[in-house]
Amino acid sequence: MQHHLIKSAMCFQILLYSNFRKMTSQLREVFLLLSTGHLFGLYNPNQVADALAIPKASLYRHLKAFSLYQWKSLLVRIGCTLALAEIRDVESKSAATRSRRCVTISVDDTNDPRDGKLLSYCYKWWSKKHNNAIRGRNVLGITIKIGSMIIPLNLCIVSKQGRGNMDKLSCFVAMLKAVLDFFDTSGVDLRKYPITFDSWYGSQNLVESLSDMGFNNILIHGKSNYVMDIDNKTAKLSAHKKQIQLRQKQWGCSKLSYRTKATSRTFGSFVLLFFLDMAKSEQCWCLATPYGRVKYSEYGLNITV
Repeated sequence: MQHHLIKSAMCFQILLYSNFRKMTSQLREVFLLLSTGHLFGLYNPNQVADALAIPKASLYRHLKAFSLYQWKSLLVRIGCTLALAEIRDVESKSAATRSRRCVTISVDDTNDPRDGKLLSYCYKWWSKKHNNAIRGRNVLGITIKIGSMIIPLNLCIVSKQGRGNMDKLSCFVAMLKAVLDFFDTSGVDLRKYPITFDSWYGSQNLVESLSDMGFNNILIHGKSNYVMDIDNKTAKLSAHKKQIQLRQKQWGCSKLSYRTKATSRTFGSFVLLFFLDMAKSEQCWCLATPYGRVKYSEYGLNITV
């Protein structure tokens, strides 16, 4: 246990000292204290202060010296630094090991319900879980999956109001550029790995923005009303699914699936994968651009080229 604590504390210490050299020594100590507190189930300054019987006002006083820009930079640098070490380790392995690790970038947002009336960035957001609009914060996140490990790379609270506020696509593009800049500086190209989205993000603007940034492997969860051309037949996906037969033991797929080439005015040419989601007992679709091999794993749909 002692070795695990020392190793974890040294990891955070190296990250803080190497990336934020202008940080005061008191603030570094507070960060290390809060980071180590996570190992004991203490996730905020109040819990840490109560456990150590120290005044919480002193912790907050040092934390207030950190600007919003520094907080965002710290979040990006910590996540990207951890992911960088894992990616370099994967890239040093054989092709078979790299395929099994299946490095994939994922983008999604979630609603964080909030009851406080004086909190910032709280608006009415539609929640699929509650099937209603709830008051809270909408958090947009970019994560990377390496094997069974999922590492957050960038997070942002999306605003609905205010002058010059950006939509989710603009926020995502800005967040992704910050992540790419970090890895480009470190000599690692993230653009060669697939990037995945749910159906909410599916649009021509999304594909064009990613293509301009250099991404070629794009995976989008399809909607039943998407109009596709398959074998010279143009129809919605809900109509196409009635004409296909799901198969077993397809390459890289552990569930019943059917893979084919398709085209659409919105996404161009791509690979279309029909698969059976046993948890929901329904047939689903995903789009992969450009042509590539789509691999299904227990952690989601990924492209393996």
